[in-house]
Amino acid sequence: MNFKEDINKIVIGTLTVLILVLISIFFLDIPLADWLDKNLNANAPFVNNSNIPDLLDVTVVILTSLSWGVYFYLVSRKIQNQNTLFCQITGTVLPLSMGIKIALKWFFGRIETRTWLSNPGSYGFHWFNGMEGFEGFPSGHMLVLTSLLLTLWHFYPRYRLYYGIVWLCLGTALIVTEYHFLSDVIAGACIGGGSYLTVSSLLKVSKLR
Repeated sequence: MNFKEDINKIVIGTLTVLILVLISIFFLDIPLADWLDKNLNANAPFVNNSNIPDLLDVTVVILTSLSWGVYFYLVSRKIQNQNTLFCQITGTVLPLSMGIKIALKWFFGRIETRTWLSNPGSYGFHWFNGMEGFEGFPSGHMLVLTSLLLTLWHFYPRYRLYYGIVWLCLGTALIVTEYHFLSDVIAGACIGGGSYLTVSSLLKVSKLR
């Protein structure tokens, strides 16, 4: 695998994501959110009222600091192995993903599902207006977690089943508890994957020079 092949993957992936997101926005988001609201409110209201702890910022800071701390320790001991590269990629992709999340949420200003349910007339994107209640697109949790899990997936494949379970559980929870529309989660996952592929490719290329 070379750098050009990685770039081609990113381009193809981007086009695929765009198609999936547009299909979701125009045909799936509202019907799915409406169905979940009516059924879960009637049968399990505690699900809709559940709050997923928002520890994303703190988690990213802690994991980024830990990754770079371990990286510089290994480098100081002249240890260059997969653990060293893993720490370097993790320490780079996590803050990058966080920055991308913040910028895109502000740019798109997409209404959050719970805000839309209380005010259906405001559905859509409110460009350059990503304030509270309008920070739905893309899902930041899904974006950051995907970049982290893909790094783990590549370097420590023994636990791939568990990574997949965590990834699916988070994506499902974000939709079922009406934090996000389906398209928010799809976009977050795919942008997170693109962030990982970009960082991984660049760092691997630099190692080969």
